[in-house]
Amino acid sequence: MSNRERIISMLDSLPDYKLGYILAYIQGITAEDMPNAETAQAIADARNGIGLSRSFSSVAELMEDLNADD
Repeated sequence: MSNRERIISMLDSLPDYKLGYILAYIQGITAEDMPNAETAQAIADARNGIGLSRSFSSVAELMEDLNADD
């Protein structure tokens, strides 16, 4: 028996209120795999080097930049 068949068999034996919990869980784990449009654009921008701050060669250099008056 495949995993899919085992799951279907188990689901058939559950009452509807428990199926609601399982449905919510499955929707949650599938939704995490797909970022929304804004997040997808931010990921694409970062991969293409768009909108990133300058790089630093040391933590001291980073801290100096963070503490500088703008």
